[in-house]
Amino acid sequence: MSTIRFWWVRHAPVVGNNGRCYGNNDVDCDVSETNKFINLVKILPTNSFIYSSQLTRTIKTFKTAEEHGLTYLGYKIDNNFAEQNLGSWAGLKYDDLDKKTKELGVYHPNWLCDPTHTPPKGESYNDLYLRVVSSLKKIIQDSSNDDFVIFSHGGPIRAAISFALNAFPEVSLPFWIDNMSVTRLDFVEKSWHIKFINLVP
Repeated sequence: MSTIRFWWVRHAPVVGNNGRCYGNNDVDCDVSETNKFINLVKILPTNSFIYSSQLTRTIKTFKTAEEHGLTYLGYKIDNNFAEQNLGSWAGLKYDDLDKKTKELGVYHPNWLCDPTHTPPKGESYNDLYLRVVSSLKKIIQDSSNDDFVIFSHGGPIRAAISFALNAFPEVSLPFWIDNMSVTRLDFVEKSWHIKFINLVP
């Protein structure tokens, strides 16, 4: 029975952002927790193919894992695995974003705004879901490997969970995804199996 294993890793904690929402802004991350990276490498498979978004925080997390012993067959950047583009809302304090979304009637208790709403000059969470699913389908279709590690973000990881559940995009928004946590979703003979979500190294 053919199995494709997707190992999703959320990037290391963001630093220097002063409590502001960042979306797909290119912000830095803290990779100083050596023990977490050592434990992360123990969880992840050897000889996987690795993807990351184009954003520094996922690339830096991947490269630091490599420095701590992560081995792999190949690596590719896929912009579809980036966080939601918040457009002109990126950089707002979280309290100000909550206030704005409530005023507009697009507040969501588990996300930055209603998943159907498109921030000015940005994209909706549903748009994010569609691009994540597009890349996953392509990987599955073209797959010549059994293991794929994807260094990504909280939004795309939740989107992948909804896809695996065959559910509406917003169904997975209540899931908490910690920095550097691992979520494993297996695709087995045209069906999904959720092995674990938010395993913290």
